[in-house]
Amino acid sequence: MAEVLRLPATQKPPATGAEFLDLLEQGGGSVQVADPSDTVRSAWRRFLHAVKQSGEVPSGWHLLHRGRDSGDLTMELRRGEHPFRQYQGIAQPSPIQVPEELIDPHPVVNRLRDMPHRLPASPGNRTRTLTIIQALVDAAQARGHRVKSGLEDVLAIVEVDGEGYGVRIAEETGARWSLRLVLQIEAAGGEPARWTDHARRRVEDELPAVLAEIELRAAAIRVEREAQQRAERQRLEDKRLRRITKRRDKALRAEVAAWRLARDIRGHCDQLETAGMPAGDPWLVWAREYAADIDPLADPPGLPPQPSPDEDDRDGPRATLTHRAPEPLQASPMPWHPNRRWYHG
Repeated sequence: MAEVLRLPATQKPPATGAEFLDLLEQGGGSVQVADPSDTVRSAWRRFLHAVKQSGEVPSGWHLLHRGRDSGDLTMELRRGEHPFRQYQGIAQPSPIQVPEELIDPHPVVNRLRDMPHRLPASPGNRTRTLTIIQALVDAAQARGHRVKSGLEDVLAIVEVDGEGYGVRIAEETGARWSLRLVLQIEAAGGEPARWTDHARRRVEDELPAVLAEIELRAAAIRVEREAQQRAERQRLEDKRLRRITKRRDKALRAEVAAWRLARDIRGHCDQLETAGMPAGDPWLVWAREYAADIDPLADPPGLPPQPSPDEDDRDGPRATLTHRAPEPLQASPMPWHPNRRWYHG
């Protein structure tokens, strides 16, 4: 399996979608830009949006990207349907009825009626805008979303999973049209999306697509947030396991050191006896008792306790094995010297 194609932080998007697909092929389906600047990151996001809209993504595949706002920007081409589609609720959005007149309007609509300078200038489009906002508010609330007033040209904000999506409606005039309405949503999760009046389809007809786009963007953010939460949980679990391993490592090293010391003390005592020191000499008696006291085989300690959650990685377990304090030595009645091997007074 090919490795991810890693690009430098300053690498900007290619000129065409075909070149991008070539990069994906080189990376085995994945391309990563190392923690790009905000300017480069935005350029890549605009490029990905354009590729998706252009239809250049092969049939039966979809594009995913991680690192929308920070960190490495990773882009992947995966087989199958985009996972965010599961959050759209229905494949074909139901029509959203736009009221012919405002009866008991939502507070957001009432505030807009009191501030006509925020609405299109022409009376017809001003009324249409109010009914469109009312219809969008009703549909969003019916799906469990919250709606609140925006500021200036943001007429309303639809909140989904804590993320706000501003709705703007304005009128524009061009060479082939006059005072047509343009609805635009702006928020995290993608570039601004717009819908305009056309000869056979008006903005009112696009409201299901507008709400679906808001929910799709919210789903994308939800999936990314859940991935970040999983990554954080894994990081904390890895840290916990490192603390456990470090504590056990230190405990095991201390046990092995104590076992070797006990073994060496017994061997030393045996050598002293071979050299002629009486087995009942206080020094030998104490040394053998001390070896028995520190020997972990005499009382196997088992697993050390778990480190506490707030314990620093540098904190270790027991530095040494506990043992009884040595008892005062009783002086031998006849000092013994191993080289001479006899007693003298």
